[in-house]
Amino acid sequence: MAGDCDFLLRVVAADLNAYRQFQARLARIKGVQSLKSDVPMQQVKLTSELPV
Repeated sequence: MAGDCDFLLRVVAADLNAYRQFQARLARIKGVQSLKSDVPMQQVKLTSELPV
């Protein structure tokens, strides 16, 4: 990775409220200066299977 990010986390949560609770806990960790979230708005792909 290059740029502003030091870490990339992929988080799976039960719902948006559960994610917000996780994010609030993450923000309280000493040394965490900022957080950026990208939340998918829709499911695009149902499988990881590739067409042959």
